[in-house]
Amino acid sequence: MHYALYLMLVAAPFGAFDVLYFHLWKFRLYERRQSRGEEWTHLLRGLTVPAIVVLLMIGKPQGGMFWLVAALFFVDTINSLVDVMVEPGSRAPIGVPPEELAVHFIGTTAMGAAWATFLISGWPARLLPTGLASWNGAIPEWLRRGAAPGVVGSFLLFAFEALLFFRANARRGALA
Repeated sequence: MHYALYLMLVAAPFGAFDVLYFHLWKFRLYERRQSRGEEWTHLLRGLTVPAIVVLLMIGKPQGGMFWLVAALFFVDTINSLVDVMVEPGSRAPIGVPPEELAVHFIGTTAMGAAWATFLISGWPARLLPTGLASWNGAIPEWLRRGAAPGVVGSFLLFAFEALLFFRANARRGALA
């Protein structure tokens, strides 16, 4: 089950690059009226993915915690599907550049692999008492310490994107 965390940590820089470069800097999606739906999907992902990483860093989910993490993966998957569906209208007439589509493909593939890995390797833990059990050395301490700043950074990135989005929409008087 810890391999799911490894896959997510590999995908994280791609997600950060996508948000920082394409969403915030290049296209300033938070300012585009037609991109509000897409921005909502980005904000939801900015909460679900770091939450999964935090839970996996703390311990091995079992019982109700297994189902909570599985549900967060499910929400992220549905959210990604909605993102793909609203993106063409959100980006009209500028479109989505092939480089950004490649970043999306890598991130979506890694998240799907992480979810599958989590479910397959953690399935026996679904019936155990609810909690976050020790990884018993499966996740090295250096990795845990090294991933912590990335998690903090992802929550800060979420907060920054949310601030830009809400500020831009407040100026227009619309958040829907």
